[in-house]
Parts: sequence; C-alpha cells; structure tokens
Amino acid sequence: MKKYLYLLILLLADSLTMAADTNDSLLNELDKAIEMRPTYIANKERAIRQLHRELQATSGTNQQKQMEICDRLASEYAAFNTDSSLFYADLLYQKAVKANDAQQVLNAKLHKIETLTTIGMFKEAYEMLQPLHDNKPLGINRPLLYHLSRTLYGLMADYAVTEQEKEGYSQLTDRYRDSLLAHNSPSSELYRMVYADKLITHGQYKQALSFLQPFRHSDDGRFDAGYAYTLAEAYRHLDEKELSKRFYIISAIEDMKSDTREYISLRKLATILFQEGDVDRAYKYLTICMQDAKACNARLRILEILDTFPIINEAYMAKKHQQQTIIVWALVLVSLLAVCLLFAVRYVIRQKATVVKARQDLAEVNAKLRDMNSQLLQYNKEIKQQNLLIAENSYIKEEYIARYMDQCSIYLEKMKQLRTHLSKLLSTGRTQELKEAVKVSNREVESELAEFYDSFDDTFIQLFPSFVEEFNALLQPGEAIVPKTGHKLNTELRIFALIRLGITDSVKIAQFLRYSTTTIYNYRTRVRNKARGERDELETQVMNIGKHHEE
Repeated sequence: MKKYLYLLILLLADSLTMAADTNDSLLNELDKAIEMRPTYIANKERAIRQLHRELQATSGTNQQKQMEICDRLASEYAAFNTDSSLFYADLLYQKAVKANDAQQVLNAKLHKIETLTTIGMFKEAYEMLQPLHDNKPLGINRPLLYHLSRTLYGLMADYAVTEQEKEGYSQLTDRYRDSLLAHNSPSSELYRMVYADKLITHGQYKQALSFLQPFRHSDDGRFDAGYAYTLAEAYRHLDEKELSKRFYIISAIEDMKSDTREYISLRKLATILFQEGDVDRAYKYLTICMQDAKACNARLRILEILDTFPIINEAYMAKKHQQQTIIVWALVLVSLLAVCLLFAVRYVIRQKATVVKARQDLAEVNAKLRDMNSQLLQYNKEIKQQNLLIAENSYIKEEYIARYMDQCSIYLEKMKQLRTHLSKLLSTGRTQELKEAVKVSNREVESELAEFYDSFDDTFIQLFPSFVEEFNALLQPGEAIVPKTGHKLNTELRIFALIRLGITDSVKIAQFLRYSTTTIYNYRTRVRNKARGERDELETQVMNIGKHHEE
C-alpha cells in the first residue's frame, strides 16, 4: 500500500512539474504577444482610419453605404474605444431614422446597448434593452439580443446590493442564457461555451469541463479568449491552480493578439501571479490592463482593476524600495571595498617600486644588448655579402682565366704555325703565294674573332643562365632584346654583359667588341631609354643580375 501511495505522489509531483513548465512557456509566449501589442493596435487603428476615409469619401446621397460604414465603425470601436463606439452608434441611429431603415435602427440600438454595458451604464442600457424584449421588432438579431441581455443582467447580478436583487437578475441571466442556447446549434462551439457557463454558474464544474474539452483554436481570437476563460473559471472553482492559470494565460494571449482593450483574463492572471510571489509580472500585467481600460473608457473594468491594483502596486513599490535599499547597501559595501583595495594597491605599488626600477634598468640593458646584437648581425650580413661577392667575382675570374688561357694557347700555336709558313714563303721568294697567305690569314682572324665572341657568349651564359630574361624584365613591355637564332647574345646584350662583369668604361668595351667609342655610347643610351624604371638606374640593376644571396 505504501508503495502505491509513493508512486501516486511521484506521479502527482511529476504532473505538477510538467504543468508548471508548460505555464512558464506560455507566460513567455504571452510576454512576446505583449511586446507585439503596439503592432496589433497599429493594425487596428489603420483599419479604422481606412473606414473613416471611406465614410468621408461616400457622398451624402448614398445613405445605405454610409450606414454600413457607421455600423462597421461602431463594431470596430466596441471593445477598443467606447466613446467612439457610442458616437458612431448614435450617428448610425440618426442616419437610419432619416432613411427610415428599421433594420439599421435596431443595429444602432444593439451597438449602443453593448457599449453602455461595457462602460457600466446599466440603467441606460436596461432602458434601451427592455423595449426590444417587450415589442419584439421584426428583423432583430435575436442571438445578439439574448447575448446582450445575458451579459447585462449577469453584470447587474454581480453588482447588486441586496440578495433579492441579485436573485432576480440571476434568474433573468439564466433565462436569456437559455434563450441564447435555443437559438444556437448544440454542435457549435458557441453552444458548448454558453452551456458550460451555465453549468459553472450552477456549480457543476466537472460537467462544464467535460462539455468544454477538448479546447480547439478557431479563426476568431476573441471567441478563443472567451472559451479559454470559461475553462479557466471551471478549473479555478475546482481549485486546479496550474490548469486554471494555464487557460487564463491562453485567454490573455488571444486577447493581446485580437487588438481588444476590454478583457478580464490578464487581470485575473495578474492576481494569481501576485499570490505566487511574481510581483514584477503581476504589476506589469495589471498596468497594461489599466492602460487599456482607460484607453477604451471601460469604466467597469477600471473599477474591477482598482480593487486589486492598490495592493499589487503597494507590494511592487515595497519590493522596489527593498531592491533600492539593497542596492544602496551594496554600493556602500563596494565603496568600502574600493577604499580598502585602493590602500592595498598603493601598498603593493610602493613595495614593487624597487622591482619596477630594477626591471626598467634591466630592460634598458637588454635594449642596449639587442641594439648591439642587431649591429653585429648587420655587420655579419654585410661581411657575408662581401664574401659572396668576392667568391662570385673569384669564380667569374677563374672561369674566364681558364677559358682565355686555353684560347690564348690556341692563338699562340696558330700564330707560330702562320709565322713558320710565311717565313718559308718569304725565304723561297714566292711572293704571290705570300700575298694569298696574308689574305687567308685576315679571313682566319675574322673567323677567330667570331669564334672568340661565341666562346665569350657561352662562358657568360654558363655563368648567368637567366641573364637575357632578367635583363629584358628591366625593359619596357615590347622593348625586349632577343638575339638571333643560333646566337646567345647580340651586340647590345654583350655590352651589358661586360657591364655585369664590371667593365663599365666605354673605351674598354669598344676595344673588346672592336667598335668605336661613339657607337658603344649610342648603344648604351638607346637601351637606357627603353628602361622600365629610372633610365639612370638601369646599369646598376644590371650589376645585380644573377647575384647569389644567403640568409
């Protein structure tokens, strides 16, 4: 038995926790709907302004159209601004009487009865309502008439002074509720809600719940709000607090979304939240209720709110005062801690002053050492560059010396052979053959020069394989110097090849290439004019072609 009781308690606790979580989620949804409320109100006001424009644009001769617009304006303002609703109900009445339109006269009266009831002017509403029951005019909207009658007499019963008056008004409420039920289909949602209201009035709460459930959303937000409110009332009477709270929240959400300013659920929800200790939310919700009730001029709702508002307002102010007191003491404590911290910081600063000074001195020494290291690194880098340059120059010199030793040896041998041959011809007196030999030797000299330049070109390109590409990269686009097919260099390239080897004197270059000094100067000037950058820097840039760099 204890085991089953324990399980029952666990299940109950779990269900209560789930219900509380659901309500928290719904409260967040309600807060979001409240945040969006200005948008809903703006949409409502936009629709009303459109109706105003349509009314102004309608000519006075089109009375029917004007009455239809007044009818719609009275409906739009009914739970939004009672003063405006009364104004357009009266305007509709005047136009209907003038047009002798009995149906619109009835509509105007029903609008006015509804608005007077909302305001709390029960006597005036009763005086207009009772003749409609006595005379039963043709064409009257009976379901609406019975709904207004049930609402009016229900409110009069709630505010009756004596038990006798209360009983009388309650009987009239039941009577018109039954009439309303008789004019609606038992399968309709409205029938279910009205019948459940009757059951709640007579204390049959469980039967009301079974009749109302399940709750299904419709396209009419105000109807859903009323339906959820009826469910909440049934659960409240059964002391099902979480479920009652849930449906008050659902009803309030629908009220917020349906742009109405006349409602009950949010006020009752605020009272529940206040009882649960959520003073901030209760105050916020009740403030919204009061603002809407004032904007709507719903005096009855204002009176209902005033029954609760002073208590919640006092609790809210007390909480705020308590919070402010806590904040003041917290500020005092923080200030004291700040003073203590200030003294502690000053003490630490003094203690660390010598350390900071030592660190500064050490930092200065380190900075000097870094400067010295940087200078040493720079010196080392320059030495390495000089060594590389020396090594490169040595390599070039060695390569050219080896080549030219071979070339000179070959030339000396050929000169020796030529001299021996010429001596023989001269000693034997063969003058004609001697002349022919001299001519042949001249041709051989030209051939040897060509071979010499080819050897120079081969040696230079071997030392600087990318010389032609790098040199042309220094020239303007379209000005590249390209040697003929079968040749590695031409005259311009040989001139700058010699400059790369360190021979910059035009006289020496002219002697080497067997040109005049003027010709060499003109070549150099013409090529400098083709430079991509500064023409005077071209030869300096050529000197750097193919240099080797090491980190």
